[in-house]
Amino acid sequence: MIQKSTLLFALCMVLFSCSSESTDNTNEPTNDSTLLKKTIETDSDGEKLTTNYTYDGNKLTNVIYDDGSKNTYTYENDKLIREDQFLEGELAAYITLEYNADKKVASFTEFWLEPSGIEGLVYKHVLTYNNDNTITNKVYRGDINSQTDLSVTQTITLDGKNITEIKDDNAGEYKLLYSYDNSNGIFKNIHAIEVLNLLSQNEFGAYINGNSNNVTSFIESSTSPNEFNKETFEYTYNNSGYPIAAKSYFDGELDGSIEYFYE
Repeated sequence: MIQKSTLLFALCMVLFSCSSESTDNTNEPTNDSTLLKKTIETDSDGEKLTTNYTYDGNKLTNVIYDDGSKNTYTYENDKLIREDQFLEGELAAYITLEYNADKKVASFTEFWLEPSGIEGLVYKHVLTYNNDNTITNKVYRGDINSQTDLSVTQTITLDGKNITEIKDDNAGEYKLLYSYDNSNGIFKNIHAIEVLNLLSQNEFGAYINGNSNNVTSFIESSTSPNEFNKETFEYTYNNSGYPIAAKSYFDGELDGSIEYFYE
């Protein structure tokens, strides 16, 4: 499974785990309105996790895990305006979003509550869209009343809708690199997928990564401490070009697998 460092003041990745490969998944998509319905994951220790996705049309409304955690999404005039993140039935954190005149996310703010273990912390992400397919993300730390302490500045690099790099600009100490296949991404038809992809970079965010395609490699590196981790993925596709199974490898060793089910 992908092991991602937790940087509470920055965009960071959540745990990704996988389950056993299968090539006989009969719940295959038949058109380009396909939506991911369920995943069944198994980690390297054989532990399974089932995740269910529910929708209103093609708007994602809930991501529900059988370990008791859940993410819910609220929309207003087709804009995603809030994500709530629950652990064992308790609200652990929530995110609110604001948009600019171009209908792009101008900022989003994370509020951390008691079940998260960092109660009272608030992080505001202010986004600037550049002409070179990058987004500048300035993250300010504070409390519920004010967020003015600049914690980190990051550059998010895009290739089309896919995020290919997230780099810490303050010291160049932390970087995430992604590569993708050329096939249909499991999340590609979800409404506001590019917004959900941004939110998935938070610790308790649902793992919604890869807007148009599927991640084939993930590299996480830092210079302080000196770390380098690489995760790669091998997919099995159906006749419609969507993954129905995947295997993951951590530093070259088989780490897990996952099955995908669609509606």
